[in-house]
Amino acid sequence: MRFDPEISVDNGPNIDSLLRANFPTEFEANLVRKLRTAERMCAEHGLWDKGALVGYIGYSRVHIEGMDSKREIWGLGPMAVDTEHQRQGIGGKFLQESLAAIEADALVLLGHTSFYNKVGFQPAADFGLTYSDNDAQNAHFMALECWKGALEGHAGRVVYERVFYDE
Repeated sequence: MRFDPEISVDNGPNIDSLLRANFPTEFEANLVRKLRTAERMCAEHGLWDKGALVGYIGYSRVHIEGMDSKREIWGLGPMAVDTEHQRQGIGGKFLQESLAAIEADALVLLGHTSFYNKVGFQPAADFGLTYSDNDAQNAHFMALECWKGALEGHAGRVVYERVFYDE
């Protein structure tokens, strides 16, 4: 398998196919298409096996409501690994390679806490961050400081790119 730290513009159809096959709705595929079209992705990484895209991670900027910060805080997601490559440790290794390749101060995400805890993500509430007024969503909202103290003094509601909120 090959880690690709820079997905080309031409790989849109491969990303779209992977996301549509691995999520129950078209939301993630449509989200990535909109973010890519608007050139709002901070980083995108791929995992290739025998010429096929089997893993994808995208990052986009977020901000904390009402706060003007110089810190690079990115939202991780979506992340997908082809179903045939899941439950083999590939996703965790792919995520670790991706995290090593980015240049952000901190990351946030909505996701499976048991998976993301393994690479150092913590409940975002530990940093004073929320995603919404919905406790169930906030229970799955996680954060990672890319360097110790990166989120110090950065509390509040995290706001993603506008297209995250489109239906």
